Amino acid sequence: MLINRVLTIRISGKERKEKVKNLLLDLAHFKNLLILLLRRYKELYGYYPTDQSILYGLIKEGEYSSKKEEKLKSFREVKENILKDEELKRFLNALKEQKKKTDNNYILQQVIRDVVKSFKSYRKAYKEYLKNPKKFKGTPRPPKPKKLKYLMNFSVELNVNTFERLEDSILIKLRINNKEFLKVKLPKEFTFEVKSLRLKLFGTDVYADVVYKVELPEVEKTGKHVAGIDLGLNNLITLLSTNKDLKSLIVSGKEIKAFNQWFNKEKSKLQSEIDTLTNKLSQTEDREKAENIKKTLAEKLIKLKELSSYRKRKIDNDFHKISRKVVDVLKATDHKKLYIGKGATESKDGVNLGKKNNQHFVSIPFRRLIELIKYKAEELGIKVFEIEEPFTSKTSPFADIFEVREAGKEYLKAKEKGNRELLKELLVKLKGLTQAVRRCRGVLKDKVLDKIFNADCVGAYNIVRVGESSLRLIEDLKLLFVKLCNPIKFKLTDFLYKVSCESLCGGIAGSSSLLGRVESFDYQLCGNLTTS
Repeated sequence: MLINRVLTIRISGKERKEKVKNLLLDLAHFKNLLILLLRRYKELYGYYPTDQSILYGLIKEGEYSSKKEEKLKSFREVKENILKDEELKRFLNALKEQKKKTDNNYILQQVIRDVVKSFKSYRKAYKEYLKNPKKFKGTPRPPKPKKLKYLMNFSVELNVNTFERLEDSILIKLRINNKEFLKVKLPKEFTFEVKSLRLKLFGTDVYADVVYKVELPEVEKTGKHVAGIDLGLNNLITLLSTNKDLKSLIVSGKEIKAFNQWFNKEKSKLQSEIDTLTNKLSQTEDREKAENIKKTLAEKLIKLKELSSYRKRKIDNDFHKISRKVVDVLKATDHKKLYIGKGATESKDGVNLGKKNNQHFVSIPFRRLIELIKYKAEELGIKVFEIEEPFTSKTSPFADIFEVREAGKEYLKAKEKGNRELLKELLVKLKGLTQAVRRCRGVLKDKVLDKIFNADCVGAYNIVRVGESSLRLIEDLKLLFVKLCNPIKFKLTDFLYKVSCESLCGGIAGSSSLLGRVESFDYQLCGNLTTS
């Protein structure tokens, strides 16, 4: 089976970075001008002229030619309308100048294609909004230009005309007539065919994403067990499996949370200094003082972008390592399915969790972690499913989770209607159905059995129950109690750096590689739990 993969290469060297960064900023400016032209045209004539060939025809040298009479007619109409308005004429002339400055028609065509796609997506979303406004948080808005001074993220796709594959590297044509090139070295033994390239700016960093196709060998899907993962802040990953030899596993998220808190403080401090300098600049009449303030302000803005780049690299690096180790453990212990609760990603979605929790949840990219686990697991023959997780951490592992979820839906509907009497009745019903109460942070007490469990382990178990549509997955009660009460807890640094993949997977060489095959497992996570 052939699948697309992306190799991200960070471009180093001051001159090399500047060349790519300047090109991307020129392209971003071109994109801004095109968006402004389309928005102004809509104001005057009531529609967006989003035909790609017409837009490119407006800025290219020479006459516009097309075999279709309708397109020629549309082009003439758009051009005449632009020439009638001074502001539209100014935008068109600026686009032509920017085209010359960019000096790469192949990339410009891709930028035009991206802008057209954005406007079409907006129109589609707006039509859907008119039919069903409840699906949206607010009215969809058309694309708008971004200030280049604060531009943090910009990327552009390159086609085969803009790069050439050499033996151990890729030669990228940045500016055609000026003969400006960039040579990107590939890793050793990279024998895959390169399909496309993407140049990407994030903060002060510049990347080249190499898109290539790789053939995955068929993996025997012989797994017997299923596992569930509950994502959170303090406990980043809580994993519970139906495999009797694999204990419940918790990977701490406190290190990422602390790093995120440090980042937010540093960002807030820099932003405050930038705001102070901006106010001083607006009040300063002395030219020499104004120049000094501008210089300091530019330095602070660069530092802010560098900080964001560093954060992205660190979290991405940690998530890659976490996902690889989790997937290798599951493969080694004979799993066929993995269910992941997606409540952590949905908690960002307009839910007010309080000032501190909102800050942590919004800044930690749980969606990225899920996607990394998903593609790595599927490559090793483990199917991954995302599960809605309302009430999974609040319901006893011995209660009927499906009844609880149905009652929860009724409760939410009643809450929308504002029926207070019905809400009270449903709340009492929910409390009875869950058969559990939260005693303190991370602890859940079963009111019927009078037993105390780890709330995150209960959440992971209930996620598996929902995914498998089964009320009882582990018949051995003693084994289930051990799994719900005694998880092994790892600090993130220990999980990533002190626990080697070889020790987790019984010393199998190559188990940490992308397509590594794991056949045995011998580690402290395993043991005869029924006798522990």
